[in-house]
Amino acid sequence: MKILEALKKIMTGEKTEVMRVLESTPIFSGLNDLELKKIEIITHEREYVPGEIVFHENEPGAGLYIIRRGSIKLTKKSGAGEAEVAVLKNGEFFGELALLDESPRSATATAGEKTQILGFFRPDFLNLLSTEPKLGAKVLLKLSQILAKRLRTTTASSIKGAAENGR
Repeated sequence: MKILEALKKIMTGEKTEVMRVLESTPIFSGLNDLELKKIEIITHEREYVPGEIVFHENEPGAGLYIIRRGSIKLTKKSGAGEAEVAVLKNGEFFGELALLDESPRSATATAGEKTQILGFFRPDFLNLLSTEPKLGAKVLLKLSQILAKRLRTTTASSIKGAAENGR
């Protein structure tokens, strides 16, 4: 019944809340309503209470997460305990590298408050690439562009830091 209701919304041009969240997420921006609906069908909705761990640093990556409501604190182990890396809010995403490989997570993700997230997991993404290759390629291209931009920013920052330190 959920699928029939979703198709009715598509036919009438009505977007679900999840579709609106997805289209505002850079990795899914530019997709049409039918493509967004196909992505929505394979996402997983989860809710976390404050302090609940989404994933631990060094765990194998399982997928990408989008914050629907709430906040996520990313922390990394250091010699002095844990260092806060970032606090992410509504509409932001994290864990995107796990769509490409199962390398260990680089940080721990913890709910900062009651938080709803959408999970887009690697097995579902790989299945999408084989069953809907054009849609999968669009998502993969966006993901590649996001990662390339982040790599350029990191490289520029490293070069600037090295220059300032006289290296």
